[in-house]
Amino acid sequence: MLVSKNVDKPPAVHIGFLPQKNRENAEISEFPFILVRPSTGDDQQDSSKVTVKLVFGVKAEDQQGFIDLFNIMEQVRIEFLRQRIINRRYKMELPYKWEFFDEQPYPEWYGQATTIWTLPAIQEEEGLF
Repeated sequence: MLVSKNVDKPPAVHIGFLPQKNRENAEISEFPFILVRPSTGDDQQDSSKVTVKLVFGVKAEDQQGFIDLFNIMEQVRIEFLRQRIINRRYKMELPYKWEFFDEQPYPEWYGQATTIWTLPAIQEEEGLF
């Protein structure tokens, strides 16, 4: 694993989007972070799947930001591949895809991973009508 000199805390994980700024948190940096974004779902005869995108962000005033971003993304990838079933219910399918965006808004660095999860089957019930 490459070493980072800029990331001194674990990334904050948020569902959907970063928290809105207010007076209490205006001065606190949101970096590094991981946004968990469910994006699409697909129900088939025997299974349901959901695509979840993970957006990663770090901030660094030097080119080390690219390495910081890669390190965080790689740590998450390794953990997901080690344990592909979460809470005995949700199974991550392969392939696990990741990418760095071509354009980076220096000094911020962003990447994204795309995962597909199989959800528990829903038991069909006979209706009352």
